[in-house]
Amino acid sequence: MYVRVLITGASSGIGYQVGKILASRGHLVYMTCRTIKEVFYLRKKLEREGVGAICLKLDLLSSDIDVVDSLDIDCLFNHAGIGTAGSILLMDEESLRDVYEVNIFRSFLLLKKVYAHMKEKNIAGKIFVTSSLIGMFPIPFFGVYSSSKAAISQLVRTLQKESKVLRDGISFCLVEPGAYATGFNQVMIDRVERYQELSPQFLSVHRYQRSLFCLLESKNIEKLAYKIVCEMEQKKTKRILRIPWIQGIFLKLYFFFFG
Repeated sequence: MYVRVLITGASSGIGYQVGKILASRGHLVYMTCRTIKEVFYLRKKLEREGVGAICLKLDLLSSDIDVVDSLDIDCLFNHAGIGTAGSILLMDEESLRDVYEVNIFRSFLLLKKVYAHMKEKNIAGKIFVTSSLIGMFPIPFFGVYSSSKAAISQLVRTLQKESKVLRDGISFCLVEPGAYATGFNQVMIDRVERYQELSPQFLSVHRYQRSLFCLLESKNIEKLAYKIVCEMEQKKTKRILRIPWIQGIFLKLYFFFFG
């Protein structure tokens, strides 16, 4: 099934892999990045891979989101997001607002615009939204990021129920990946120190979290990307993609015994 896909947060990691695979399979792909510099490097990277995709600047915190009004798309991969770590008790207001603004408010404003476009054009479209397994578990010093992901998951599940009532032909798929070795988790862990007093108790938890993520992280990003692409190509998509499932089981067991 041929799809025309808009991907946010496509400069690297999961978003990049999904876009590259889709384009290599003949689909029309709009891959977006936050800055002009990132767009330039994305184009060069795709050229080296021999893959053709349309690269656009789309900063969720700007009027860039209006670009969707001029695109004919039948699939959205709403993947862009930011993260920060540290206790909400010590975090500055700007960092807290940025996470919620990007991950929830502006992300879902973009989703609404795409939904309105699909409905106006009578397109039986698909909307994929990236959350995270971390949204299911209360991990110390990750509360701001994980709560934003929990909100995303709850909103998408609600949209799935609403779409049944509205019968508009637009489907929603919630993507809840576990820990993948994209570098994103390490950046968040390193930022914790900005907001914490470096007490022995904190440093002990910090070192443990570093080790836990290194142990859990899957390096097979391409396998995850293929599963997402396969769902995009299906006429009827799954409601939830939770990958890898073993991480979800591990975290449930961990919090059952030690949480």
